Amino acid sequence: MVTYTLVTCPQCNAPLPKLAPTGVMHCDYCGVALVPTAGGVRLMQPPEMDLPEPGRTRLWAGGRRYILDGRIAKGSSSDVFLARFDHRLSERVVVKMLRAADDLDVFTHEWEVLSALQRATRDGTAHFSRLMPSPVAFGEARLGIHGTEGTRQVMVLGLASGFVHTFDDVRAEYPGGVPAGASIWLWKRVLESLAWLHGAGWVHAAVLPDHLLVHARDHGVRLIGFSCATRIGETVKVTAGGLSPGVEALPALDFSMSARAVQALLGPSVPAPLQHLLDRAASFSDGWALIAEVDRVAREVFGPPKYVPFSMPGWN
Repeated sequence: MVTYTLVTCPQCNAPLPKLAPTGVMHCDYCGVALVPTAGGVRLMQPPEMDLPEPGRTRLWAGGRRYILDGRIAKGSSSDVFLARFDHRLSERVVVKMLRAADDLDVFTHEWEVLSALQRATRDGTAHFSRLMPSPVAFGEARLGIHGTEGTRQVMVLGLASGFVHTFDDVRAEYPGGVPAGASIWLWKRVLESLAWLHGAGWVHAAVLPDHLLVHARDHGVRLIGFSCATRIGETVKVTAGGLSPGVEALPALDFSMSARAVQALLGPSVPAPLQHLLDRAASFSDGWALIAEVDRVAREVFGPPKYVPFSMPGWN
C-alpha cells in the first residue's frame, strides 16, 4: 500500500509543494523562508527576522496576513487603515477596524450591503459595482505576526487606486470654491452611482462630503460609507450628517444630500440655473432624470460639453 505524508509549513500549517532536497524555499501562504531537512522542513530563521519591516503592525483576516501601513480615516465607530498583503506578491487593501463594540450590528450591516451590491443583477453592475467598496474579508482578525496578540473585528476592502481625496479635501484645496464647470462632472459622477444604487433597491442615506472620494485626474467619484444604507421604502435606522431618525429611505433623500455636498464645494457666485437645480434636487425621484436636467443646465450655462481641467495634490 502506498502512503503519503503531507508536509506543512511549521509557521502557518499551510500544505507545502514537493520539497527540493536542498536550498531555501518559501511558504506560498505566509512567505516564511524554510530549509528542507530529512524530517521535513524547518524555519530558516525566526519569523520576525525573515519578514520585511518586522516592527509593523500585522493582522490575520480571511486566511491572509496583512501589514497595516497607517490610519487614513477615523469614523464614529471604526478606524480605516491602508494595508497590504504580507507576501512577496503583495496587493494594497483598505482595512476597516471596529473601535466601538456596541456598533457591531452596524458594522455587519455595512458588510452585508456591500456584499449584496456585488451580487446585483441590474444593468450596469459590471461597471458600477467597481465604483463601490469591494468586499475581501470580514470577521474577527487575529493581531500580530503569529496572530497571538489579541483580536479585532475588521472588514477588508479592495483599494481603488487614485481615489485619495474626499469632498472635504477638495473644499480645503479650493477655499474660494471649485470652478462651477467642475461641479457639473463631480455631481454627475455621484448621481450616476446613486441611480444604479437605487435601481438595485438601496438608498445610501449618508451622501456626505467624507463619503465621496474623488479621482481628480480621471474625473471619477466613488461612494463609500454604507453603514446607513437602507432598502428603498424602509425606515433609515442608522443616521449620519444630522439626518433625523425615522426618515423613509427614498431616492430623493440621496439627491438632496448630494446637492448639499456639491453646494459646499462651490464659491459664492453660482450661476442661477445651477443654483436653482441644486435647490430643487429633492423634488426628483429618478436619478437619470436628474442627470438629464444637470446636462440641460450645463448646456444653458456653459455651452456644449467640454473637458474641464481639475487638479488635486498628487493627481494633477
